[in-house]
Amino acid sequence: MYLDERSNKLLKEILGNPEISNFTLEEKFQLSRRQVSYSIKKINDWLESNNYPKIKRTSTGKFIVSPIIIDLFTDSATQQTKKSSYIPSEKERAKYIILMLLSSSEELSLNHFAFALDVSKNTVLRDIKYAQMIIEDYKLEIVYSRIHGYELSGSEWNKRKLLIELLLESFKIYDSEWYLQKSLDISTTEIEHLQQLMEKVEAKLQLKFSDERMRLLQYTIAILYRRIRKGEVIDDFYHINYEELSDTKEFEAAEILINDLGSVPKAERLFITLQLLTANVLTSQLLTDQELPQLRQALSECLNVFERKAIVELKDKEEFLDKLMLHMKPAYYRIKYHLTTNYKMIEKVSDEFDAIHYIVKDSIKPLEDYINCPIPEEEISFITILISGYLINSGKTIHMKKRAAVVCLNGVSISNLMENTLRDLFPEFYFYDAFSIREFQALDIDADIIFSPVPIHTDKKLFIVKGLMTDFEKLQLRQRVMKEIFGLNSNVINIDQLIMIIEKHAKIQEMQALEKDLQEYFTFQISSNEEKRTTGYNLSDLINLQTITIENHVDSWHHAIELAAQPLLTKGIITEQYIEVVKDLYPSVSPHIVLGRNIAIPHAGPEDGVNAVGMSLLKMNEGLTLEDGRKLHLIVVIAAVDKNQHLNALLQLMKLASTDETIKKMISTDSQEDIFETINKFSR
Repeated sequence: MYLDERSNKLLKEILGNPEISNFTLEEKFQLSRRQVSYSIKKINDWLESNNYPKIKRTSTGKFIVSPIIIDLFTDSATQQTKKSSYIPSEKERAKYIILMLLSSSEELSLNHFAFALDVSKNTVLRDIKYAQMIIEDYKLEIVYSRIHGYELSGSEWNKRKLLIELLLESFKIYDSEWYLQKSLDISTTEIEHLQQLMEKVEAKLQLKFSDERMRLLQYTIAILYRRIRKGEVIDDFYHINYEELSDTKEFEAAEILINDLGSVPKAERLFITLQLLTANVLTSQLLTDQELPQLRQALSECLNVFERKAIVELKDKEEFLDKLMLHMKPAYYRIKYHLTTNYKMIEKVSDEFDAIHYIVKDSIKPLEDYINCPIPEEEISFITILISGYLINSGKTIHMKKRAAVVCLNGVSISNLMENTLRDLFPEFYFYDAFSIREFQALDIDADIIFSPVPIHTDKKLFIVKGLMTDFEKLQLRQRVMKEIFGLNSNVINIDQLIMIIEKHAKIQEMQALEKDLQEYFTFQISSNEEKRTTGYNLSDLINLQTITIENHVDSWHHAIELAAQPLLTKGIITEQYIEVVKDLYPSVSPHIVLGRNIAIPHAGPEDGVNAVGMSLLKMNEGLTLEDGRKLHLIVVIAAVDKNQHLNALLQLMKLASTDETIKKMISTDSQEDIFETINKFSR
């Protein structure tokens, strides 16, 4: 009896969220109800065959998972002497075949692959065809000859990129280390030796690599040793700037890793240096203003632009710059040498922090100018995570609160996201700073509750969570935690139970559609007040018929500010002082307060006379002539009371300003109703 790939994914999902419904499993993994039921039966058969307790279900459809099963998943990666009970899928076998081609010191035949993966030769031949599809994007090819067997043909640089990405992907496979060590012929002793070397590197650099990066480096270096000894070295040296990397601490630390190899080509030492430079780290004691000062200056300029565009003030900016530098130092080398990985969570990150992400993208030019290349979308998303985490971190006190620890195997960015998401979700708890798994195991953490994305050994109350959760998943997690810790039932509606009641009195024609609509409806109802507090107002909430003014002629820029601000003054949202401060700040139309080509947004700080959040719009039919001869027709005065409430409306205004046809329509109309109708369309 074995656990297949689909069943493995479903089991991990159930471990992380026992509250999950069948419909959610079907939708998330694109499965039918029959397939989900079959996989759950297969999971239970597999558990029973291994003498583990089955997964049970309550009358309302919730899963009951024994803690023993969590221990099973915790131990599986360390019990490398056992035979794996997991059979990799075709896609997973193809990845192992490519890794074997990248790491083998001898000629490989079909027999090698068949033995390592425990499948037939015909299956291997099909898997090799699938592997060829995987490597096409890297301009590589699997070739065969009687003398050399199966080999990988193409650029060594592309092989190295493929190696790193495949190792990262393989770690997500169940029993991955068992298969890696068997198929790549890497012993536990060799991995332990490399861990000792990496810990020496950590000591020299005075930092801690994330658990995921530590494991990646161990296997990467093990395979690099083989390739270098085999003569498979980098020849396209132009990728790497020797002068730029040779004076880094990481270049010196690379010596620890290459001592056993004897004479190593300069390009290889630099490549290993790059692996250290691009590694995600959790802590660093040596980061100072003297390291990459131009990078720090570029980041500082980005933050200045962000503050202006978002109309927020970042407190303790120098301290935040230190944290941003901790992420951006390795990111700099990833970007410069095109080593950025295609992270899967980007779309969800953008949804989670849409307004902030939009403004971050609009503020990144100083960094692009410094590195002299575009910043990849995934790296911008990580910067968004850091800034968002900084903005929402409320710094709660610890008095009489339950103590919680977040354990994360990823780097500082995802750790911060998880930590800040959980801080916001559970204001009742005091949260320690996030720990890596190694740190958690080494330290005696006095915590009551542990949150982790993977099962870990602990005698504390453990909750398995994802780094990125939907609103409904957050509500489900909060319900489960509050019930288990305090015995409290929160207001999350049990959709399965509700459907059962509806079925007693009505015939349901579209079960899945009804379940989805109910879930979305109750999620919105429960979280609407919280959402208003955290995501803020829509544009139409602030700019309405009472705050829109139309004038034919305006004498001057300052006269325009006064007219535009008058509705806010009348409603008591701002004071006279606020208008005077705005006029002092902007003696003329500054380019950085013009959105698109035709909307100026003069504003001051909350402390300058703001009583409530607000926006007001002035449309000037004749327009105001600017220094470059263009006409400005629209002014929006913004009154912000904090860092967050106006951001959503500002995002919608920015999107409106980027649509030329919409702006032309607003300028040509003389109706407040028409202008408000246009604004309403962008308030989503």
